[in-house]
Amino acid sequence: MNRRAFSLPELMIVILILCIGGMLVIPSTASTATIRADAAARILRADLEYAQVRTIANPDQPVALVVDDTGNGWWLADPGTPTVPIIREGTGEPYRVILGEGRAQAAEGVAVDVEQLPDGTLQFDTLGGIEGLAVDPKYSFRCENAEVQLSVRAGTGFIDVHR
Repeated sequence: MNRRAFSLPELMIVILILCIGGMLVIPSTASTATIRADAAARILRADLEYAQVRTIANPDQPVALVVDDTGNGWWLADPGTPTVPIIREGTGEPYRVILGEGRAQAAEGVAVDVEQLPDGTLQFDTLGGIEGLAVDPKYSFRCENAEVQLSVRAGTGFIDVHR
């Protein structure tokens, strides 16, 4: 009787090919809804950090972040006139983000909701913490069945994104 089996090098090549194929397939199975919600959270994080740094650098001209009541976006504003977005330096356009448009195009279909902020307005103090708030506000980004959350620590202003 003549038995034939796979040699060790042949078996290793087959396993290597299966591993490479698996590495190519796994990233493509990630939910696009999660990716879009994560993109929206990261854009909001960047805008919060901008408002925080700008307030620390110019304490006489603080900047607040206001979430739209409809959950479609947010804008940066002077706390004295929170319904009017500030003007972006360099472009002259209002500093407003609408999810699914412009720089937030990757966040199409995402809705944002905020908890622990009575009027949806967050303002930093001169040290980077949140002005007049003792609880950590939480932003939820929902897209289809996916959700990503962003929280801001009231005392420190530290911003954290988590799924």
